[in-house]
Amino acid sequence: MKRTFALILPILLTALWASHSVLRLHPGVVLASSSADSAPQFTNTTIDPGSRVGPLKLGDTRDRALELFPQKAEDQEWTDSCGTTLDWVDSTNLNGRGDLYIRLNKGKIFQIESSTTRFQTPEGIVTFDSPEKVASEYKDLRAWVLLTRPQPSLGDRPLVFWIYKKRGIAFTFAYDPTRHTRYVYKIIVFVPNKEFCPAQEKTNSNKWQAIHPYSVEPPVELSPESE
Repeated sequence: MKRTFALILPILLTALWASHSVLRLHPGVVLASSSADSAPQFTNTTIDPGSRVGPLKLGDTRDRALELFPQKAEDQEWTDSCGTTLDWVDSTNLNGRGDLYIRLNKGKIFQIESSTTRFQTPEGIVTFDSPEKVASEYKDLRAWVLLTRPQPSLGDRPLVFWIYKKRGIAFTFAYDPTRHTRYVYKIIVFVPNKEFCPAQEKTNSNKWQAIHPYSVEPPVELSPESE
């Protein structure tokens, strides 16, 4: 009996060590059943202007959104002047944590915002790309600035938006103070030529101001530093 146990013990220890090794492969990712359930079960990660982000389409229902992106403990939901927003946290993305914001009105999705590197446009534009890359791929974009209170996490400067309304796509630029440059914070898909909601505001707000096309900073008279 002792000899049999002595033979089995190394096998058990090897299996246990292997399981802990797998857990150490991806720091911060818990390979438990709850984590596996929260991982997205799809392969389409393309952002199609005016249509979809991955498998989720404009016009889909709330139930469809939750089917594709099941709610987790860290996810959030809120209501503002634009409707209801579901914030799905992309916590299993090996390239870094991000978010998918799903905006609904009367139970239907009218806007989807990706701030995770999981999704990219057909041209390969993803979160953290440069304004120069966006400008090289998209012509006829118009620019706006949202004069809400700047957030330290987004560089303490107003968000700047480049929008192609006819195609139903927009790019939100935040500021990186360490590199003194703007970067793509969100890629937004909405119904072409329809209402667009920038960061919990409506476009009829006096905080929403047009600026020169392809500008990455507001003019001096609109800059918070001028106040």
